[in-house]
Amino acid sequence: MEIKQLEYFVTAHNCGSLSKAAAKLFTTQPNVSRVIKLFEQELGSPLFERTSKGLKLTAYGKSIYSYAENILKNVNLITDTNSISSNNNFSVATYPSNIMSWLLVELYQKNPDMILSHQQGTVEEITTQVSQGFSELGILYVSQNQLKAFRHIISHKKLKFIEIEKREACIYVGHNNPLYNKTSISFEELLKLKFVRGLNDFFSMEHQLEQVNVGGFATDTLQPTVYTNSEHLLTNIILETDVVELGINMVSPSHKQYDIKNLKIEGEDAYLTFGYVIQQDHNLSHNAQELLKSLEKLLKP
Repeated sequence: MEIKQLEYFVTAHNCGSLSKAAAKLFTTQPNVSRVIKLFEQELGSPLFERTSKGLKLTAYGKSIYSYAENILKNVNLITDTNSISSNNNFSVATYPSNIMSWLLVELYQKNPDMILSHQQGTVEEITTQVSQGFSELGILYVSQNQLKAFRHIISHKKLKFIEIEKREACIYVGHNNPLYNKTSISFEELLKLKFVRGLNDFFSMEHQLEQVNVGGFATDTLQPTVYTNSEHLLTNIILETDVVELGINMVSPSHKQYDIKNLKIEGEDAYLTFGYVIQQDHNLSHNAQELLKSLEKLLKP
């Protein structure tokens, strides 16, 4: 069985006639007929019925058509992957973040010939992307309380975690929040606020923040009122209501655009560790190094 036979078979069915299939395949009608006939002989069963209205699949033809079509789709995917393969490809997985989006835009602007692939997700999804080779590196953060366990778990995936910087937790507030003009917030005030948070797993970003102790109290005592995995809803609900988000004390370009401020939590003495995961013994590409330089510049102003 040859790919050519599958291609002629699928095209003949889609076109409804041998002549139209020949035109689409840039060949002659007798050649299409010959290839399909040989294919039928190889399979031991006819694929088409010749009617006055054109070609009609036999019962057997119908049973294998979807298989043939899927094979051709996969062949095209393999061909496309090979055609874009170059040293200028870059794939990265990150936690959901407008900051990371801006950094990737800046990276692309510096290298418009780059082929960029970006996935975002939970810590588990990020490490899976990297361990399976779909992403060169994964950018994330982990609480100090979970860092040791995290390193142990990813070692079984043959990954390593490279620390970049530690940052304190904060809350993001919009201009409709009474706290908007403040620069910091006490733990007592946190207990009175309404929070938006994402959907999580054990090593999700929200779960990392729950491991942070603020003023001697665990942040999982805070009560969320909105759950979402939508960045658009998260941004707009902070912007248009008094709902806040627990996050990292970093200045997001999108927050500047939408008039969202970071308020440091007073007395906060636990930090989240920013870093990236890569496969063990992996050498970073030029694009990966450039992205990490930009991230380090942002984290270490």
